[in-house]
Amino acid sequence: MDPAQDPPLRLTERYREEMPAPNGLDRSRRLTDRLCAVPERRWWAAVFLAALAVRLLWLAAWQAGGFTERYGYDAYVSIARFWLGRGPELLDATHPPLYPIWIAAVFSLIQRPSLLAIQLLNILMSCATCLFAGFWAERAASSRPLGRLAGLWAAFDPLLVFFAVQVQSEPFFLFVELIFFLALQRIGRAPSAASAFALGLLGGLASLARSVFGLFAPFLFISVFWPNRRERRAWLWLLLFAGWAVAPTLWGLRNLACHKTFIPLAVNGGWNLWEGFTLDREEVRRRPYEMGAEAARMGIDPSDAIACGDYFARKTKDFILSHPLQASRIIVGKFFLYWRPWPYDPHGPRVRAVLAVYFTLLFAFAAAGALSLRRLEPVWPAFALILYLSMLHSVFFTSLRYRSPIEPFLCVFAAAGALRLWERFSTKA
Repeated sequence: MDPAQDPPLRLTERYREEMPAPNGLDRSRRLTDRLCAVPERRWWAAVFLAALAVRLLWLAAWQAGGFTERYGYDAYVSIARFWLGRGPELLDATHPPLYPIWIAAVFSLIQRPSLLAIQLLNILMSCATCLFAGFWAERAASSRPLGRLAGLWAAFDPLLVFFAVQVQSEPFFLFVELIFFLALQRIGRAPSAASAFALGLLGGLASLARSVFGLFAPFLFISVFWPNRRERRAWLWLLLFAGWAVAPTLWGLRNLACHKTFIPLAVNGGWNLWEGFTLDREEVRRRPYEMGAEAARMGIDPSDAIACGDYFARKTKDFILSHPLQASRIIVGKFFLYWRPWPYDPHGPRVRAVLAVYFTLLFAFAAAGALSLRRLEPVWPAFALILYLSMLHSVFFTSLRYRSPIEPFLCVFAAAGALRLWERFSTKA
């Protein structure tokens, strides 16, 4: 690629060797030289330790404030305890199974249930995710400064830090997700049959960590097939779908045997679909209680997650068909809610204001960076993920945590935007 087409790529060693630098680029050189001066292992060790220090400090504050009780957590731990015979019987298909399997394995290894152990391991996976984001950025853009700055940015990103200390599935899924994207990079432009199928297997496993990842396969296929469609082996990307279906199918067959229903991912989709299909924040708070009462009136046991999910999925579809204009307004409004820069309660006004400033700047830098990287084909799968999740959560439940799968890539694009703007500023200066 022509270095002149993309400002971040102008900061590579090749550019500095081949192109004489105007005086205005001296500052840009100094910045990128500093980013590249530290030996590779030392840099990434420092990024990991910085991420670890920030997350451990937040863990101490989290534990001291009793935030686990305040914010709560999903049923993953309860499912793991049930599987180990240490908790009450419950439906284990309400959430995708890979994270409960991981929790059960950890509890078995340490021979006791421990939320703190899961939190500490989540912190380590979150720190590794920062490194993975940097590695992905460096390879995707062929830019060492971008990769290093992206990893450093992710180490301090508030959303990544906030969820790193929780018992929720975000750190685990992001760890798996970034491994998936790094594996995709290793395949390159033209896959072999085995590599395309193996990548699909990994994508299916990632879907069992976060069910929203399950429908990403078509978007990913377009992003990798279309730019390489004239390659002789490009059609082998179709094997991605075959591999992707394996893990959800096996999980669905297991649920068919245990629960008499084929459940390939989870049963909470229908409930979440109707619960969040509104733009009224107060209504979102009321809906779970109203939905439980409505299910009881319809003769459905509110504790029957399968029946409730099916009922409210049908209700949402009927509402969309009966009120297409109102449904369209809700979907468009939810798209902007997905990208809002401020979190909702129980965060206080000051926290929300500070985060609004940060995320506004993050979005602005990321937009500039995405514009500068738009011609790079290795980046297109990340664009596909952002587009897919933005569309999905314009219909399904929306909250700040559901933006977490794209947060590492926003850090990458923000780092690219920062480098681009710094170069322009330096040139003008």
